[in-house]
Amino acid sequence: MNLKVDLKLSIISRNQVVYIVSLEQDRAEKIVKNLFESLFPGIEPLNYKIGKGLINSKGETITDKDGPDEILKFYQNYDKKSVLLLKDFHLYWKDPTLIRLTKETVLNIKGKMKYIVFISTILDIPIELTRDIEVLDLPLPDKKEIRKFLSQIIETYKRKGTSFKLSDSDIDEIIIGLQGMTLTEIHKSLIKILYNKKVIEKSIIDDIHKLKKQIIKKESVLEYVDNKIDLNNIGGLEYLKEWLIKRKDAFLSNAEEYGLDKPRGVLVMGITGCGKSLSIKAIPSLWNIPMFRLDMNLVYSGIGGEPEIAFNRSLKLVESLAPAVLWLDEIESGITDKQTEGSTSRILGFFLTWMQEHKSDIFVAATANRIDRLPAEVLRRGRFDQIFFVDLPTWKEREEIFKVHLLKRKNNLDDFNIQQLAQITKGWSGAEIEQVIISAAYEAYAEKRKLTEDDLFKIFGNTVPLSTTMSEQIKNIRSWAHDRAIRASKEIPEV
Repeated sequence: MNLKVDLKLSIISRNQVVYIVSLEQDRAEKIVKNLFESLFPGIEPLNYKIGKGLINSKGETITDKDGPDEILKFYQNYDKKSVLLLKDFHLYWKDPTLIRLTKETVLNIKGKMKYIVFISTILDIPIELTRDIEVLDLPLPDKKEIRKFLSQIIETYKRKGTSFKLSDSDIDEIIIGLQGMTLTEIHKSLIKILYNKKVIEKSIIDDIHKLKKQIIKKESVLEYVDNKIDLNNIGGLEYLKEWLIKRKDAFLSNAEEYGLDKPRGVLVMGITGCGKSLSIKAIPSLWNIPMFRLDMNLVYSGIGGEPEIAFNRSLKLVESLAPAVLWLDEIESGITDKQTEGSTSRILGFFLTWMQEHKSDIFVAATANRIDRLPAEVLRRGRFDQIFFVDLPTWKEREEIFKVHLLKRKNNLDDFNIQQLAQITKGWSGAEIEQVIISAAYEAYAEKRKLTEDDLFKIFGNTVPLSTTMSEQIKNIRSWAHDRAIRASKEIPEV
């Protein structure tokens, strides 16, 4: 989408009133002025500024009348060829009298060399005016625009003596990191990141992601996920890991040149405590893109306003920060197959349409414990690229889990019979194994000594695993997943 092209076509089609939706009002204003001046030499751009009245491009005051109603009445009688720019004018349309006056002004300028361009961050047009106004969008800068802008910034800093140790792939990743920001935000962010640095390296990508965290704080139902997990610190799940690794560079430009479609999403379902959320948390560090968690419980709580409005607004905000991972944890708690009215059904309908139609570089990563509660429409192909089933860990995977958590707590693996520990914990989840190690470590710490196998055995004796207490539910989950999902692990756990 190109605002300059769309606006030119609109003017050629004799549309005299346009509404531009943009987060970058100054950029939109510049495009509008340049286009009108090139199409109609001598046309006068007029800008309405509160407290100053109408100002022309030379900064001269055309009228000091300040009220929105006075501006519209003045423009009806203005006899020069001109374009009137009105920013955030939708805020005044709460007054029905002003809506009528706007309608009369629109009718008044028809056939004359006079135009009106509304510029707002949101689309909000009274129903009485919808047939009279054409709506256009100014999208956020694309990769090409960001690359050009970034090159200019780099050249400026090079002239100041700053050294840049960035490969072409590093530049690609930086551009991906900057997507979703306005040019103004990009400029301010780079000034902040590059300030006082003598050498610029790939590490600035992490700084860019941190700045995106500040943007997401404004939305109460979204959370920036900061605690990235290394994929190597997750035991087992080989098929799921391979699938993610193969898509590591999917958002780079050379993937597009290769003819590859961007991955749309993955659904990881299965037994609780076996690494579903952990594997999702590994995606941002593996792919080097930010991840945002959408909390459906907060959506329905009303903290962000009406649930469907909060949900829609959150998706649009994440889209503006693309490329990114959108994490829907326990998706079945907010998007269910229950036949309900109101917010739940409207959110389901919007989500299904968005998953199918959205063109943004958003990868949806969802986890579910009770996948049988999800509507069939959510599970069909085209919404998620793949559905993985995470089962209880196998013997080999339990060995890996013990090694990961013992090493994480600075233990010597030679002091433990890992094979025996894995055998004893048959039917245990990864989370249960981790908790045993944590509990035993506290026992050892309280006595100011090293952790031993005996400490682990004591905790084993006092713990009943989930596979025992919820055996029927686990059997049902396995039965459902048998023909509907891909196993995340290569081996099947002992029954």
